[in-house]
Amino acid sequence: MEMIDTIKIIVPYSQRPDWFDKARLQRQFDVTNGYFKATANPSNANKALGIYQPRLAYTEKPLGGYTKSYELAIELSLPKLVFSNNFSELSDADFPEVIKKLSETLHTTYNVWLLWHQLEQARVSKIDYSKNIVFNDHTPVSTIVSKMRTANIYKVYDVQKTDFKNGGHVYHIHTNSLDVAMYDKVAELRQSKVSEKRSYEKDGYIQLSLLDELDKHRSTTVARFEIRLNSMKKIRNELKAIGSNSDITFRELFSTDISRKILLRHWSNIFDLIPKALLDTDTPEQLLLNIAKADPAMKAREALAIMGLRLLANNQEERYVRNLMEGLFTPSQYRRLRQKSREPLNATQLKTLIQVTNTLTAMTPVSIDDYVL
Repeated sequence: MEMIDTIKIIVPYSQRPDWFDKARLQRQFDVTNGYFKATANPSNANKALGIYQPRLAYTEKPLGGYTKSYELAIELSLPKLVFSNNFSELSDADFPEVIKKLSETLHTTYNVWLLWHQLEQARVSKIDYSKNIVFNDHTPVSTIVSKMRTANIYKVYDVQKTDFKNGGHVYHIHTNSLDVAMYDKVAELRQSKVSEKRSYEKDGYIQLSLLDELDKHRSTTVARFEIRLNSMKKIRNELKAIGSNSDITFRELFSTDISRKILLRHWSNIFDLIPKALLDTDTPEQLLLNIAKADPAMKAREALAIMGLRLLANNQEERYVRNLMEGLFTPSQYRRLRQKSREPLNATQLKTLIQVTNTLTAMTPVSIDDYVL
């Protein structure tokens, strides 16, 4: 299961960041009130080498009475830290390895020394729960995304913006403190290779090498469902909504149970509002999808011909269709297509959406090793 992708944790830290690489250091300093902030992002050199780095932000905030708060914010993708990609997924048992790897990375890349218990008990100010849903039957992720668009989400979300972008590969619901997204992992990785600014997911540079291997598995598609909780208040509200008494520390939020409940809660919000009666109607899109999934080896020309014949048969009597086809082509061609067009097709769209539900419920870990070895 992948419980967490990106997380932002905050730890008390009173050392001025003189150790930051000046080429990557940005500072804000207000002499009137003593506010100080310094940020550091992954270096271009490490990006080119495929070395993953967290993003850091150190702040000093005046509290009054000549006192200040000193904090270090650390933002990173946990699976990218551990696996160098977020196709592979973490489990509860991986938490010690996550802490160990994070501690070592902070030391080697930024010369930041933090004890394990400091990281474990760090407050979480932002967290992304997510799950990869793998299909091995040519299911286009864009069909899932398009069905989600039919849900009247305004009944359950105070929506600021919805995006349907990158050729239909991404559906994104944005509110003040929450983002809900479903997107095509492989298509987004291709987009990141062209321009990371246009991709929904960031830091794609760390996993671009996977594209060639994933492209070898043409029947395999990967949908990613992601919930981004963008403030401490929103995290607390979400925990309350799922009936959890957990504190907002790194250790407690690294939880399969919390991840499952939050993902299912928001998927159910959308799934329940999708008009089910329209899912498997004989539209050209749905017919083509069902024909292709029934016989993955079928060529595009034949699939389109069968789709066209089915649509003709739905609107005209059979004798007229036969005379038309035999007049335009040959009787043998018509008989062959007629036989194939009469083969029963499975209704796939509702089953596909139910597979998303089942995957979020089971939270079975996915590993990229299953596809690249």
